[in-house]
Amino acid sequence: MILQIIFSVLVAYLLGSIPSGVIVSRVFGKRDVRDVASGHTGALNTFRAAGFFPAAFTFLADAGKVVLALEFARAATGSEWGLALAGVVAIIGHCLPIYTRFRGGMGLTTAGVALFLLDGPILFVLIALWFPLKYILKRSPRATMVIAVLLPALLALTRADAAILAFGIGAGAVLFFRHLGNFVGNARSSVPS
Repeated sequence: MILQIIFSVLVAYLLGSIPSGVIVSRVFGKRDVRDVASGHTGALNTFRAAGFFPAAFTFLADAGKVVLALEFARAATGSEWGLALAGVVAIIGHCLPIYTRFRGGMGLTTAGVALFLLDGPILFVLIALWFPLKYILKRSPRATMVIAVLLPALLALTRADAAILAFGIGAGAVLFFRHLGNFVGNARSSVPS
């Protein structure tokens, strides 16, 4: 079982590392998303670099790689812990992809899809909270950092099992620290968040 979990985590990282925004922008013959605005490879920056349709394809590709990672972990391990670890590591792969020298996305799509697959109702609660938080706090990174802290707290309140709670702690930590860097950067730049 341990070897299957280790292998599924490695597969999750490699799948999460696929730089969908870079690939899609190249397919559409647009600028490299890493050279535009925030430099991140996710759907929002792909929208800035290449427009709506490339961003939509990037979103779907980012969602798809998480689905593949978790389904592989489900088949390989049959364990909630395997799924939880694969989910966190796929998010890490998206944020710090080996294929683009660790310049990746912010992790919202990958975290959202992993959470949807592991505990869907909590995702909708967090989405409903994010919009008023963005309005109150004036910046997306601030709202996302609050959501990242709320994720494990809400999972604990709903009595999620230990593996899903561990996913919430891991995913929340990745999102918090990934957006903390963006929050500090936004304080010094004019790139919209």
